Amino acid sequence: MAETVDGLDDLALTWSGRALDVSRIEAELGKLRYMVAGESAGAQGFALRTSLLNMVVYAEREESADFASRVIEDLASHHPSRALIVLAQPHDGESRIEARLAAHSHISRSLEQSVCCEEIALRVAGPAARHLHSVIVPLLVPDLPVHIWWTEALPADSHLFLQLMETSDHVIVDSQHFADQTGDLVRLAALADERPRATVGDLNWDRLEPWRDFFDRQKAIADMRHHFSSVKSVEIRYAHGRGTHLPGQAFILLAWLARELGWDTRSVSAHGRNRLTFLVDEGRQVAAYLHPVEYEAIEPGRLVSVKIACESETARALISISRTGDPFHLVVHVEHRGGTSEEHVRFEPPEPATLLMQELDASPRNPEYNKVLKAAVPLMKAASA
Repeated sequence: MAETVDGLDDLALTWSGRALDVSRIEAELGKLRYMVAGESAGAQGFALRTSLLNMVVYAEREESADFASRVIEDLASHHPSRALIVLAQPHDGESRIEARLAAHSHISRSLEQSVCCEEIALRVAGPAARHLHSVIVPLLVPDLPVHIWWTEALPADSHLFLQLMETSDHVIVDSQHFADQTGDLVRLAALADERPRATVGDLNWDRLEPWRDFFDRQKAIADMRHHFSSVKSVEIRYAHGRGTHLPGQAFILLAWLARELGWDTRSVSAHGRNRLTFLVDEGRQVAAYLHPVEYEAIEPGRLVSVKIACESETARALISISRTGDPFHLVVHVEHRGGTSEEHVRFEPPEPATLLMQELDASPRNPEYNKVLKAAVPLMKAASA
C-alpha cells in the first residue's frame, strides 16, 4: 500500500493510502492524534478524541467535497466529530477506494489539552460507489448520532439516498440545489415517510429563520395577537428565475405559516400556479398569492417580500417584510388601529458553517422540518397540477 505522511499544517497531520482497511485506518488515526497533540502541546500532552457525532458527507464533485471539508474544519471546535467525506464516482468502471486521513487539533481551555477531530476522506469509484452503506458503517464511531450531509441535488434513483437514510439519525440537504425544487421536495417528503428513522434538515429552511423570527415577534405582541385569527390573504414574492419550476422556499414558508395559524393545508385549492385558497375555521377562506418578481441581487427562488393582510368586522392589520435595494436590508412594516410602525433591520446572509451548525445544534429527533415539509406537499401538488 502506497502511503504518505504530510507535515504539520495549522495543527493538522494527514495520512493517505489506497484500499480500505478499517483496522488500519483506526490505527493510523490513533497515530495522528498522538502526533498532532505533540506538535500542538509541545509534546507535553496527548490528544483527546471528543467526538460528539458522526458526520457523513456525500459529494460527487471535487469542489463539493473540498468545500465540505473546509466547513467541517470550521465547526470542529464547536462540534467535534468523526467526519467521513465521501467523493462518489459511480460511473468509473473499476471499483476502487482511496482513503485520506486528517486529524485536526484544537486546544481546549477547560480540559487544558488538545482536542482532536478526525476526518476520513474517501474516494469511492465504480460499482462500490453504489453500495456505500457497507463502506461507511464500519468507519462510524459506535453509539454516537449519525448526520448525513447530502451536498448534491436529489438523485433520480433514490436507492443510495434511502440506504444512507437507513444509516442516519439526521439527513441534511439543501433544497436550493434541487433541479425541480417543489417536485423534489415532494419526493423528499415521500422518502422521509419511507425511512422514518431519520429526521430531515434543509439548509434552505434554515435560511428562512430571520423571516420566521419576525412573524413570531409580531405574534407575541398583545395588540397584534388577535389579528392573526382573521388573516384574509398572504402574498409572497420571490426572485424570478429563468426556469419554469416553482420556488421551494415560498411553499415551505407558506406551509409553516399555515401550521402556525392552525390551517389544514389539505383543504387547499389552486387557481393557476400563483394563487391558492385555504378553507379555514367556520368556512372562512384565506387567499395565498405567490408572485415572481425581478430581483437580480439574490438567487432565483429566494424570498423578496411577505405580506399578511388581516381583516375582521372590527379591525384591520397589515404586516409586511420586504427586502430593499440592498438584499440584506429588510423593512418590517406594520399597520393596525390606524397606526403605522416601521423597523429597518440589516442581516448578514448566514455562512454555510452557520447553517450547518443550526442543523447540528437541533436534536436529531426534532421532527419540526419533517412536519412543515409534509404540510407543504398538498400546496406544491396543487400549484403544480
